[in-house]
Amino acid sequence: MKAIISIIISLLSCLSLSAQSVTEYFNVGNPINYCGTEYSLVWSAHPQENYFIQEYLPKGETLEHYNQMFTVSIIFWDRTPLEAVQAKIAELEERKKTDPITNYMAAENNGEYILEFLVGDSSNGKMNIVEVDVHYYRQMTINGKKASVLCFYSGRAYGDDILPFIKSIPEKRSAWYEGMSNLKIIPKFPKK
Repeated sequence: MKAIISIIISLLSCLSLSAQSVTEYFNVGNPINYCGTEYSLVWSAHPQENYFIQEYLPKGETLEHYNQMFTVSIIFWDRTPLEAVQAKIAELEERKKTDPITNYMAAENNGEYILEFLVGDSSNGKMNIVEVDVHYYRQMTINGKKASVLCFYSGRAYGDDILPFIKSIPEKRSAWYEGMSNLKIIPKFPKK
């Protein structure tokens, strides 16, 4: 019996260690400091040959239930930031049909775009989650290839915290925008 328990403990330890390892496909700094908060790499994916995504959380937060998250995604293609913003706006317009809280606004500066939007999730007539996202779209050349780089901040509130969260958005907006435009993240991929 002790041998079986030892084997189970060893297997669980291995699973725990493998679940904690995250592939850093590109370097943008780790942690990322955004608006005075440090975000450390917790999850990454490379779902298509030309697409990479990395998510960062503050200490103590989890992907399953976070209040703040920072994400960097890179797609190697010729699409402009404006085209990416227009595609996201089309997605948000579609979402408005089922999510009455959905709202957005966009701003442009020298070919770079910030898109801020609010979305929610409700059940039984009660709002469960509200999320504000601040997307920052830029076009760059990385290792000689054109790429769209999207940096975004996501803030969430749950249950009773939703109304104060929504009321706080206008006072945080200028810091979010300034923080994005001052980050100047330049992704670096390892040389092959």
